Amino acid sequence: MDHLDIPSRDAHQSLTFDGGFMLDCGVALPSVTVAYRTYGALNAARSNAVLVCHALTGDQYVAEPHPGTGKPGWWNQVVGPGRAVDTERFFVICANVLGGCMGSTGPRSPRDDAPDAPPWGTDFPPVTIRDMVRAQRLLVDHMGIPRLFAAIGGSMGGMQVLEWAATFPDMVFAAVPVATASFHSAQNIAFHEVGRQAIFADPNWDGGEYWRHDRVPARGLAVARMAAHITYLSEQALTRKFGRRLQAPATGATTLFGDMFEVESYLRHQGSTFVDRFDANSYLTITRAMDYFDLAADHDGDLAAAFRGIATRFCIASFDSDWLFPTARSRAIARALNRAGVNVSFVEIGSDKGHDAFLLDEPDFHRALSGFLSGCAEHAGLGSHLPASGRLDTPAAERLKATSPERPNAPKMRFDLRLMSEMIDPGSRVLDIGSGDGTLIEYLFRTRGCDARGIEIDMAEVTRAVAHGLPVMHGDADSDLAHYPDALFDYVVLSRTLQAVERPQEVLRQMLRIGTRALVSFPNFGHWQVRWQLVRSGRMPMTATWDRPWYETPNIHPCTIRDFFALCAQEGYVVERWLAVDDEGHQAPWRRFPGLANLFGEQALFMLRRA
Repeated sequence: MDHLDIPSRDAHQSLTFDGGFMLDCGVALPSVTVAYRTYGALNAARSNAVLVCHALTGDQYVAEPHPGTGKPGWWNQVVGPGRAVDTERFFVICANVLGGCMGSTGPRSPRDDAPDAPPWGTDFPPVTIRDMVRAQRLLVDHMGIPRLFAAIGGSMGGMQVLEWAATFPDMVFAAVPVATASFHSAQNIAFHEVGRQAIFADPNWDGGEYWRHDRVPARGLAVARMAAHITYLSEQALTRKFGRRLQAPATGATTLFGDMFEVESYLRHQGSTFVDRFDANSYLTITRAMDYFDLAADHDGDLAAAFRGIATRFCIASFDSDWLFPTARSRAIARALNRAGVNVSFVEIGSDKGHDAFLLDEPDFHRALSGFLSGCAEHAGLGSHLPASGRLDTPAAERLKATSPERPNAPKMRFDLRLMSEMIDPGSRVLDIGSGDGTLIEYLFRTRGCDARGIEIDMAEVTRAVAHGLPVMHGDADSDLAHYPDALFDYVVLSRTLQAVERPQEVLRQMLRIGTRALVSFPNFGHWQVRWQLVRSGRMPMTATWDRPWYETPNIHPCTIRDFFALCAQEGYVVERWLAVDDEGHQAPWRRFPGLANLFGEQALFMLRRA
């Protein structure tokens, strides 16, 4: 195909903003046009707007058929009535990025307002992700929206979300960057350069002025798309879909390339259909914008500085088979947000679909997104609501039973969590380490008005908690506490986990660095039943508390109540309160004496602070 069949700019819903638009490169555009689509209704308070930011080859047609190809919206599994981004509840905006070819100002746009003005072509100035975001801000302001409820996007869309939060923090209540990074790596840039060189090598390239001859560098653009598309898929996905299967030629010819592997046919199809809807100069412009992106570089190399002091709530999501934007990049963003003291959830979704997983049917991701938005909506005063596609019956949800005459809907919890919650002042800032499905977090929020968040090593538990609207990030107490700033929390909770961490002494130090007080519970290895089993059988004990054989237990540092008292004295910690209880949470009077507590207490709870 040598002729471009993209709908003209006038065919798209758009707004033009006059008065000049200064780009980061120093060039001023005389005006800027933003093409966009909206879904749902803006509420009277204008507080339910969600901005969806599209990826490199996406556009504004997020939840409706594409006008050029007739294909369904590129994220219609996520955006729509009853979906994770529920258009019966939210007013969804999606704008074609600056530099795009679906109606927004870009290389295909005329240079000026003259009727016969030629398009910019390769003379279009370089743009940045921040330029894209500032153009979107013009649209949001025009709609009279004082603050976005949420900004959501995957891949390059995630870069835009990060830029929104960093550049306009007061404009974004919640941010969801998905399968993205805070900078483009050398490998990412290298893949883009392969695609750009393919376009340059096409005979129809004409130095970027192919439009003068009403043709396009179709072969080069198709190869660029093919190379990029490989990076969007995982090896598992390609193997599952195609393997090494051959597709026989229609003519039956036997030549070197007569037979075609199915994966070859698939890539050629991806390339040829892409040419029908995308402009080569826009591809060059946008890939370069992604390459320029480095959020930390604008803050002296400190990514945390980009977010310090902001109140935006984040949910970072990655996919374990994504090698283009691997989980390590998302984790780096989450840790930077922790260093900045920002409320962040972080989930890694298990999938074999690679980078493109965020665009596909991934129920765990959809539930996590839906739950996060529902939880944020409750905090933003929009009310809590989970659409049908986001409903999830979690253990925490099942425990919403009558346990208190004061709060008939309060969750029923393990006794150690209940006792700990009674030690926490209302309205406190709390971090729950090893938060599981988020039971304590939910209880503290609903019954004591606490700003509570969690960190959990079990990804399945993290996903369940986030899907239930609770702020939990995937992390390890041994390595991730160091990324929180000093004195961020009033209380840091470690329940039944002390004996399972690799470096309990260092974990306690970090807890009392990032929190004013530490609340710790652990099973007492000095209990008489434990001692008796050791003496009687000479084998590692198993009790109601120590309920796994030694080769399956996560407990690597068992300690006694006396051991813990000794550690506190050694470290100079002040024990403000302590309890020794049985496995039902009962505290007999005689368990208040350390010697007897060490013998008869099955569980121990301590509240500590620094001297």
